[in-house]
Amino acid sequence: MTRLRLLLPLALVLCALAAALAASAGAAANPVLGSKAFAAPYGKGFGTAEPTEIFNGGDPSGLVTKIKWTGWGNPSAIGYGLNPIFKPHGGYYPKPARIELRATKLGHCGSTAAYTRLEARVPKRPGGKLGKWFSWAGAKTLCKAGF
Repeated sequence: MTRLRLLLPLALVLCALAAALAASAGAAANPVLGSKAFAAPYGKGFGTAEPTEIFNGGDPSGLVTKIKWTGWGNPSAIGYGLNPIFKPHGGYYPKPARIELRATKLGHCGSTAAYTRLEARVPKRPGGKLGKWFSWAGAKTLCKAGF
C-alpha cells in the first residue's frame, strides 16, 4: 500500500509530462505556410496551415486555388491546385492549369513553426507536362515581404 501511495504521484507527474510533450509535438507537426507578412497587404493563405488558396496579391499568376496538401507537417509537403498560366504571346489561358507546390525548410517565422520556402512547377499549357521547380515569387523566404 505504501508503494502504491508513492507511485501514484509519480504516475500523475509522468502523465502530465507526456501530455505536455504531445501538445508541443502536435504544434510543431502543424506548421503554417510562411508569414501573413509575406504577401501583405493583399495576399491570401500565407501564415495559415494547409491553405486551400494562396495569392501573392499581384497578377493572376500569383493565385493558386483548390489546393490539396499531402504530407503536411513532414519536412516537405506537396500541394496540388489550379493556377492561371500565361499564353506564349501574352494574356492567360481561359482555364487555369494544374500546379504542383512544394513547401520545405521547416523552421520558424518569428515564434511560429512554418514552412519557410515554397517552390512550384506548372505546365507550359493546360494539360501539359509539369515543368521545372522554381521558387515561388522568386522568394528566398516566406517569412517576410520583399520577394
